[in-house]
Amino acid sequence: MKKDDWGEALRDYVQTQRQRNPIPDRDTLSPEEEWHCRVIGGEFLQWDQRGLDQIMQQRYVLKAVGFDPEPLIVITTSMPGLVAMKEIAPEPPPDLVYLLHEEFQTWESQHPVHSMTFHIHHWSFFEPADGEVVLQARSDHPDAPVSSLRVHRTGTLWGRNCGSTCQHLWQWQGEKLALLNEAISRAVF
Repeated sequence: MKKDDWGEALRDYVQTQRQRNPIPDRDTLSPEEEWHCRVIGGEFLQWDQRGLDQIMQQRYVLKAVGFDPEPLIVITTSMPGLVAMKEIAPEPPPDLVYLLHEEFQTWESQHPVHSMTFHIHHWSFFEPADGEVVLQARSDHPDAPVSSLRVHRTGTLWGRNCGSTCQHLWQWQGEKLALLNEAISRAVF
């Protein structure tokens, strides 16, 4: 599938999803969701100002092997992240699409791309801590109740085997989020 067709189909899908599940006003977020909105918004701005430039430079060098030097940027996140994105880019330019992470997973399974030559996927969202993260958290922070632990997952995929992912451990303390471990796990591929 070509970039323009894929991008147009994705934008149409996002428009349908937002009609079904609109982005709420920021003042309707719970206190914890407000913190998620702040952290995700800040992470996106930092990625946009630092990480994206490096990716674009690498993609430019690789344009000889088919990488589009002007890729579509797909941001996936949670609803608080969409609130942040709506404030950052209320009318996104044609090369930027943002949607819920689960929505993109569903859409992508129906519109697979076998090479990531024309888009960049960046994700940033919170989820409850589980598995290995809980084991490490219990060791590093034995007094933190497991139910209060949150993982902030971030990452970027910009080509086949080209990207990175990171998990940060946070604790919801009733009125604020506190960062317990930055980069509790990290992978570059």
